[in-house]
Amino acid sequence: MTASARASLRHRIAETLREQLLAGELKAGAQLPSEPELARRLGVSRSELRSAIALLEAEGLLRRMHGSGTFVTDRPLLRNDLSRNFGVSEMIAAAGLKPGTADESAALEPAPPDVAAAFEVSPGTSLSVLRRVRTADGKPVVESTDWCRQEVLDPSELSALRGGSVYAALAAQGVVIHHGVATISPTVAAPATARRLNVRRGSQLVTLFQVDSTVLGEVALVSLEHHLADAFVISVYRRGPGEIGEHQP
Repeated sequence: MTASARASLRHRIAETLREQLLAGELKAGAQLPSEPELARRLGVSRSELRSAIALLEAEGLLRRMHGSGTFVTDRPLLRNDLSRNFGVSEMIAAAGLKPGTADESAALEPAPPDVAAAFEVSPGTSLSVLRRVRTADGKPVVESTDWCRQEVLDPSELSALRGGSVYAALAAQGVVIHHGVATISPTVAAPATARRLNVRRGSQLVTLFQVDSTVLGEVALVSLEHHLADAFVISVYRRGPGEIGEHQP
């Protein structure tokens, strides 16, 4: 069997198990059958099965405990592919979980310095602000704050979203997001964020500060998202030296 055929088989086995996991056929916390038994059920070799399990472990769907076996995790890790600019709800739904929104509020607020700089306005300028907690199967996983210009979307229009997409609301106003630039940093939960995400103060977070612009380069949306570090896997598409004409790392 060629290397590409082995890789394809590994992914097919992983997909079979993934479907069972996401369908709830294998419950959270349950132990998988032994490798020989599971390999027999699937009609594959143990080495092929181990390769597939390694893929699911990397996704956060399974965890292997030395000397004990392989177990279904309490919840799958959410995969945030930063090469794609899409909403939190879409990311949660793609993981097979039910997206939701809690603690939602909208108001006019003075722009903090970093947000004002992105919009090229003076600090303290009034902007429309939407604050909400995004949930996956009812569990808080992201605290988000979105700023936009009042003349584009006012607080009442943001309130009317009721968990919907700010991108879609902007598009309805003729403002289409062409690209976004995100800055990622490790942070810890301040008291207010810890309370909203139902975690301990000082819990590890991954924070994204993103500036979204139109095709003309006009800033339309600025977002601050605090993601639970243990709920996400973040991936980025990186161009290789061959694509950019370089040959040295």
